[in-house]
Amino acid sequence: MNLNAFTRMLCIAGFFLFGYPTLAQLKITYPSSRAVFQRDQSDNSTLFISGSYTQPITKVEARLVPMNEGQGIETGWQTIQTEPKGGLFQGAIQGRGGWYRLEARAWQGNTLVGQDNVPRIGIGEVFIITGQSNAQGFQQRGAEGATDDRVNCITYDNTVANSLENPPSLSFRQLGADALVGPRGQSAWCWGLLGDMITRRYNVPVLFINTAWAGTAIHNWIESFDGGTTKNVFIEQNLPAGMPYGNLLVSLRYFSSLQGLRAVLWQQGETDNHLRLPQEQYRNSMQLLINKTRADTRRYPSWMLARSSYNLGRFDPGIIAAQNQVIGTFNNNVFAGPETDNIQIPRYDAENNDGGTHFGGDGLRQYAEAWFASMNERFFSGAVPLLPLPTPALSVACATTNQSVSLSLQTEVRDRDNTAFQFTNITWSNGQKGSTLNVTTPGTYYAIAKDATGTTFISPSVTIAAPLVPVTPKITQSGQQQACADSTFTFTTDAPVANNIIWSTNATSRQLTVGTAGTYTARAVNLYGCTSAVSAPASLVIQPRQAAPTIEQRGPFSLQALPPAGAPAAKRQYDWQTDGKRVGGNADVIKVTQNGFYSARSKTTFTLGNTSIVCYSPYSKEVPYIGNEKAGNEIIAFPNPSADGIVRLEIKENIKNADITVSTLSGQVVYKTLVPVFDNQVAINLSALSVGNYVIRIKADGYEATRRVWIK
Repeated sequence: MNLNAFTRMLCIAGFFLFGYPTLAQLKITYPSSRAVFQRDQSDNSTLFISGSYTQPITKVEARLVPMNEGQGIETGWQTIQTEPKGGLFQGAIQGRGGWYRLEARAWQGNTLVGQDNVPRIGIGEVFIITGQSNAQGFQQRGAEGATDDRVNCITYDNTVANSLENPPSLSFRQLGADALVGPRGQSAWCWGLLGDMITRRYNVPVLFINTAWAGTAIHNWIESFDGGTTKNVFIEQNLPAGMPYGNLLVSLRYFSSLQGLRAVLWQQGETDNHLRLPQEQYRNSMQLLINKTRADTRRYPSWMLARSSYNLGRFDPGIIAAQNQVIGTFNNNVFAGPETDNIQIPRYDAENNDGGTHFGGDGLRQYAEAWFASMNERFFSGAVPLLPLPTPALSVACATTNQSVSLSLQTEVRDRDNTAFQFTNITWSNGQKGSTLNVTTPGTYYAIAKDATGTTFISPSVTIAAPLVPVTPKITQSGQQQACADSTFTFTTDAPVANNIIWSTNATSRQLTVGTAGTYTARAVNLYGCTSAVSAPASLVIQPRQAAPTIEQRGPFSLQALPPAGAPAAKRQYDWQTDGKRVGGNADVIKVTQNGFYSARSKTTFTLGNTSIVCYSPYSKEVPYIGNEKAGNEIIAFPNPSADGIVRLEIKENIKNADITVSTLSGQVVYKTLVPVFDNQVAINLSALSVGNYVIRIKADGYEATRRVWIK
C-alpha cells in the first residue's frame, strides 16, 4: 500500500479556495472535495471533520452552506471541538441531504484566528456497483457523462495493480463521460445518466463506486473469497488472486466505512446463461455471495439485483428465477432491480444476427431509466443504509522525555446504534504497528485501523513540525526594568505565535503584566506540549509611590507646588489644572491671572541604566486663587526688602525679550539680564550688591516699568 500517496491526499484535501477568505492558521484536511456521505432514512447524516492549526486555539466551529440555492439547508455554526490539542482538531457536524461548502473557523478566546473551507461536500446517496461487463462498462460505446455537478465517482483505478489492500489515495471527481469509475468501472456507462435522474428527483448528490468485472460468472465471485484464485471463463488464464471479489470487499470495508452506503447494485447473469448454470446453483451462489459480504464486514449492506440473463440472443428463465428467489427471500434486505433482458434487443454489439450482449448508445439511456424506475419510494424507505462510521480520535502530546511527540489512537469506536468496532490491527503511516507511535522526526503521520472483520478506519493526519522541543525564548525586556508603584510593567518574549508561554508566576498568557518587584523567567510550550529550557531572567524594580504636592500662592500672579516634607531630591515637573483643564507649563511655579481653584501633581523622572520612566503623584488639594482686580501692569517685586538678595519679579502681562536692569539711585547699572519670554515669575540674584535701595527697570517692545527695591 502506498501510504505516502494517501498522506499527500489527506494533506491537500482542504486547499480548494473559491473566493472565501482563508487564514493560514487553520486547514481542513478531511473530508476532501466532492466526498459524498450516505444519508439516513430521515435525510440526515454526520460528517466527521479533522484538520490542523498552527497557533493555540480554544474552539473550532464548522457549518455547511449550500453550494447553490435550494441544494441543501444551511446548518449554522456548530462547535465541533473545544480546547483542541497538539495542532489537530477533529469533530463532527450534523446536516441534511444536500451539496455544500464546508466551512470551519478557529477562535482564540473571542478572537477569530483561522478559517478554511472545502467546496462540494455531499450528503446523499452512495452506491457500489458490481457484477460483470454490463455493470463495468466500456469506452467508445456512447456512454454519457452526468450533466449535474453533484454526480461523482471514486478516482481510484485498480485495473492494473489488482491490489487487495486499501486504496493509496482518497479522491473523487465529477462523473464525466470519460471517467474511470474506481476501482474498475471503465466509463460513465449508464451510471452518469442514472446519477442525473437521482439528483433531479431527490435533490441530493450521488457517489458511485464500481467493482464490476467483465466476463465473470457467479462462481468466479465465490471462488475468489478469502484471496482464492479462479479461472477466466473465456480464456485459459486465472484472474488475479482474490479477484473479482477483492474489489467488492475492499470497497465495503473501506469506502462504505468512510462514506457509508445505500446499496450494492448487482448486474450479472449473462455469463451463467452462457454456461447453462442451473437455477438452484445460481440462487445458492448469489445468496452465498450476499451472505459473505455481510460476514466479512459485520455489517448488513442492502443489495439491489438486476434481473439479467440475455447473452447472444438467448434468455435464461432459470437465472431470472434464481435472482427473483433471492430478492423474494424474507428479511433478506435484497431489492428488485431492473429487468434488463428486454432492453435494446438486439444489443449494441450484435454481429451477424448473434443478438449481442452489451448495451450501448441509446440502450444505455434505457438501461439507466430501468435502474431509476427500480429505485422507487419502496426501495429508499426499505433499504436501510450503512452510515459513515466515526473517525477514531487521535491524541497528540509531548512524550514524558520532552524530546519526542507521542501519538495515541483510540482503539474502539461506536456507531450510531452503539455497535462497537474494536481495532485489532493499527498501522501507522511509517509502517509501525500498535495504538501508539513515538515521533522523533518531523513529518505527517496518520494511522489505518481495522477491526477483526477488516472494516477500515483512517485517523486524522497530523503534521509534526520542527523543532520538536521549542527554542528557549528570550524575554524582550531583558535585564533590569522599572515601573511606578501605581502602574504595571509588561514582559514579552520572542517566541513564535505557535508556542504558548509559561511564566515563572505560572501565568500562561503571551504577555506577562506585573506590578510587583522581582525576577521573572519564561518557558515556551509548543502545540504538542513539549517545553523549552527556562529563559534568562529579567527583573523589575518598583519605584516608590509619589505623594501629592502642596500648593501655595507665591506671588500676586503665581502659585507654587512643593513636594511633601521629607521627599527625596529628584528631577520633578508638575502638571497643573483648574476646573479639570490643564493650565500653565511644567514648572513648580506657574503664572495665574484667572480666578479659580488650582491643583497640581508631580511628575518624577527615574533613570535606571539606559531607561527612564516618569511616575505621577495624585493631584493635590485644590487651592483658590482670586486676583487683585485693581492691580495694573506694574512690576511686583518681593520680598521687598530682601534679606538674602533674591528678588522675585512678576508682571500681569506676558512679554517677549524683556530687558531687566538694576541701577543705583544715582543711575549706575549694577545688574542686567535678558528674559526671552517673560510669562512667569522671574527670580534675580542681587546678593552681591551692597545694602541699600535700587531701581529695577523692565523694558520690552510696548512695555516699560520701574520698581524700587531694598536689599538688606
